[in-house]
Amino acid sequence: MKAFALLRSAVAWAAGVCAFVPLGGMVVVLSFLAPPRRFHAFTSWSCRMILRALGVRVTVTGREYLHPGRPYLFVGNHVNLFDVFVFYGYIPVFFRGVELDEHFDWFFYGRIIRRLGMIPISQTRGREALRSLKTAEQALAGGTSVLILPEGGRTLDGRFQPFKRGAFRLARRAQAQVVPVVMTGAFQILQKGRLFVRPGRMALRFGPPLPPARLKKMETAALADLVRRRMLDLFGGA
Repeated sequence: MKAFALLRSAVAWAAGVCAFVPLGGMVVVLSFLAPPRRFHAFTSWSCRMILRALGVRVTVTGREYLHPGRPYLFVGNHVNLFDVFVFYGYIPVFFRGVELDEHFDWFFYGRIIRRLGMIPISQTRGREALRSLKTAEQALAGGTSVLILPEGGRTLDGRFQPFKRGAFRLARRAQAQVVPVVMTGAFQILQKGRLFVRPGRMALRFGPPLPPARLKKMETAALADLVRRRMLDLFGGA
């Protein structure tokens, strides 16, 4: 059984890479022909195809809370290397993700996220991080949704890590609707520091948006606690 699991993992990686390279290359090519919003449907479809190649099946709930044309600040949990495919594949509106600046130097993947207009953020340089949050605020003000993962890194045990406050300062300043979104089952598929993939099913759950009028009256710490509670409810829900 162990040999079969290892073989299954190797096949999943091979299939995932074989899907990622040509589809990622096509996204880069399209980015020279049109802005990312114009071919977002293709990018989203590509991410779903990559997950299928990896043997990952995603069940989505809560999409009825979202309305096309409205900008949202999505606040999600961070589990493994496949997170970007899950979010880009199943968040049903165009958005820009806030991603660790180191990822923009990764071979091939870094080129893709640059061309998609993702927003780099530093965990060590405070001024640059503030500029990144300002860029995210401007995107929301211009009608583009933003995704941010407040843990700042992938979980080591499947549970939520402490939340950094930047996401919630952004929420108060931008006065956007905050949508908690949670992945469940992803930690069982792939874990940080391991290459073993266990293909299977996972879920992506959206919660009801928090209205800006409510956020405006809250302190940053209180808002972070509220969003965390909402995410924990989604995480533990059936």
